[in-house]
Amino acid sequence: MLSPTERHAIVAECQAIVTAFSVHADLGELEQCAALFTEDGQFERRGEMLTGHPAILAALRARPPLLHARHHCLPPHVTIRDADSADGITYFTIYRHEGALAAGTPAPLTGPASIGEFHDRFVRTPDGWRLRLRTTQVAFRR
Repeated sequence: MLSPTERHAIVAECQAIVTAFSVHADLGELEQCAALFTEDGQFERRGEMLTGHPAILAALRARPPLLHARHHCLPPHVTIRDADSADGITYFTIYRHEGALAAGTPAPLTGPASIGEFHDRFVRTPDGWRLRLRTTQVAFRR
């Protein structure tokens, strides 16, 4: 049985992965984003299941070059399965704008592009906690 301290540490690690994914994706740090997955990790995105770092990274790099996006996520609800795995559900709102912007100019705000949930499976690896599986369920889309 896990101690309260161990449980808290697992939840904190999983929450940090969720936050890092959004920040890296929004800032265009796509290698760091893909590295949050296990080597054989899976990311279901727009109906396609991507498996492994190369496939995940290729899909992230295929984003439009002038895409400006921000993922606003609630803290994930983490359910610990055992000492080495946990599940999480994160509600997200994504704002998007495609097009050139003058330096220092914010993108126009037209409302959320989508609202939904990330369903994650986290696993402990020798290199720390990673995403083994991330699926996306969109509830609302513009």
